[in-house]
Amino acid sequence: RQTMTDVQQLKNLACTAIDQAEDELHELSRAIWSHPELKYEEKFAHDYLTKFLEKHDFEVERSYLGIDTAFRATTGEGKPHVAVLCEYDALPDIGHACGHNLIAEVGVASGLGIKAAIDAVGNKSIGKLTVLGTPAEEGGAGKVLLIERGAFKDFDICGMCHPFPLTASDSSGAILANGRLKATFKGKASH
Repeated sequence: RQTMTDVQQLKNLACTAIDQAEDELHELSRAIWSHPELKYEEKFAHDYLTKFLEKHDFEVERSYLGIDTAFRATTGEGKPHVAVLCEYDALPDIGHACGHNLIAEVGVASGLGIKAAIDAVGNKSIGKLTVLGTPAEEGGAGKVLLIERGAFKDFDICGMCHPFPLTASDSSGAILANGRLKATFKGKASH
């Protein structure tokens, strides 16, 4: 087991890795912003993101599960299996109004940070990380298609970040998404 100091050190390493890639990450976001692509047509974004992740030593599967503009980039092995999602499609006529270029940037940045922590432990079997490229969020149900094809079946947890006009830790009622959560835990208590 790791001590709190170890966990804090891993957090610091993750933040440092992201900070070191700041210029590259900014360029990634700007490049996707400058090349808006509609659902299932995100070829520029797909290529840019997969090349970026390969450059940073992720194992990349392009056109994942037969979806031309989906991808899966992995590192590490074992459990837990953490997934970070990227979106990168744009809206017709107005481009990246929902900030999917930023969602892609934050997803990749999170991946770099988590990878740095996995690498620092020196034991690849401490857990697995997947950066999952999810196309066609704007009216194309890309995540639904990925779910139907089994993309999410092995993840223990997955998350993503979406731009929002304010900083808030609890957005209940402030956005259109439903804020309810119901969780059932089964098994033995850890303490």
